[in-house]
Amino acid sequence: MKEKETREKQKGITLIALVVTIVVILILAGVSISMLAGENGIIAQAKLAAERTREEEAKEEQDLNKTAEDIPNWVNGGTGGDGSGGGTTLEEAKKKADPFNETIEVKDGDDTMTVPAGFKIKEGENIDTGIVVQDRDGNEFVWVPVKDISNMVMCKNHTTAKITFNKETEKFSCDESGVETHELTKDELVGKLYKFESSDQQPYDQSKVIEYEENSSYREPDTASDASIDTTDQLAIAGFTTDLNDNETVDKDDFKIQLQNEFYEMAKSVGKYGGFYIGRYETSSLDTSTPKVQKDQEPTTNITWYIMYKNSKEIAKGALTEEEKAQKTQSSVTSSMIWGCQWDAVMNWFLSSKVTETKTYVKDSEGMGWYNTTKHNTGEPVDGNKNEVNKIWDMAGNVWEWTMESNNTYGRVYRGGSYGDSGSSYPASYRNDLGYPTGSDDYLGSHSALYVK
Repeated sequence: MKEKETREKQKGITLIALVVTIVVILILAGVSISMLAGENGIIAQAKLAAERTREEEAKEEQDLNKTAEDIPNWVNGGTGGDGSGGGTTLEEAKKKADPFNETIEVKDGDDTMTVPAGFKIKEGENIDTGIVVQDRDGNEFVWVPVKDISNMVMCKNHTTAKITFNKETEKFSCDESGVETHELTKDELVGKLYKFESSDQQPYDQSKVIEYEENSSYREPDTASDASIDTTDQLAIAGFTTDLNDNETVDKDDFKIQLQNEFYEMAKSVGKYGGFYIGRYETSSLDTSTPKVQKDQEPTTNITWYIMYKNSKEIAKGALTEEEKAQKTQSSVTSSMIWGCQWDAVMNWFLSSKVTETKTYVKDSEGMGWYNTTKHNTGEPVDGNKNEVNKIWDMAGNVWEWTMESNNTYGRVYRGGSYGDSGSSYPASYRNDLGYPTGSDDYLGSHSALYVK
């Protein structure tokens, strides 16, 4: 009886063991199938690996083809590229429909220009006659080549010395016979300004350089010594509220330091990249935080120099995407009201032209701008689309253009004549030294400028 019970128990245990074994086998089979054929299984991973291999092979082939295409550019001194960094030819750059994502160098024969991130080339045949770039907001600018930075800046203590710029250290030095060569401090570097006396004048004629005098004559960067100009309240309107010399107040001494810093950074960029950008059109909507440099827009007038100074800085944001603006990303460029030496660089660029009309424009702009004798003059500022030289509109006539340049003890300089003037008496190069920055009128506007960071 006991033996029978024992045999039955053993059978029961054997059946249980068999069931457990089957269950374990099924579980293991399921796991194996899942590992083999599941979403992340061996088969799926093998397919993914094969697909990635094909993609890498295709990319490698594409890169090899691209390298073959770029070899001619490398041989000619460029670095190839498609706008993702590195240089390219002008013709290649013009084919790109969207703004470049990184700053690139563009070659036009022996000449070069720099297209900043957030811009694309819109039009132009060559650098000599003007290349137009456009930012993401539709603002347009023209590249102004400056091959020798010594033609645009000088040492205020040694005005005839040769100025050199070291691209590696990003420092300026002063080199003159009998004077020890030394690096220039920010308060020593000033704008080189020119008199324009003839349309036959040679570009950057050093005999036409205006003598630098502290607190008098034409000069930059500088403030006005007159007590009623560049006051703390006026500087607050300009958006400047920083105590830079630690004297527990914000005054014109602080602002002078700020202007020296801004001028130095602009000059450094020109020395590094060989040029800068000027607004293709007069600046519009300059009484807002979103100024425009676009066609068919009336230039902003009837606001003070201080408001124009402040809002001109906002133009640089046009290079950014909306997401970058929301994140307050730094732009690839810095914008400002145009400096006097930049205006003169444009005039000297015109004088170097092979086109007689372009050279004439510098000293006699009659018939080439909106003046009091112009047939279509309405007596009001008009949109910037009637007067073009090297792709730049309205540097002569329409409205006078405020600049960063100072004059005498009280003023800022404005340039180029207006709709109420004569083009022969007030051409594109003309300086008006009667500009109180606190004043405003319907004939006072501004051109903006950009430099690449």
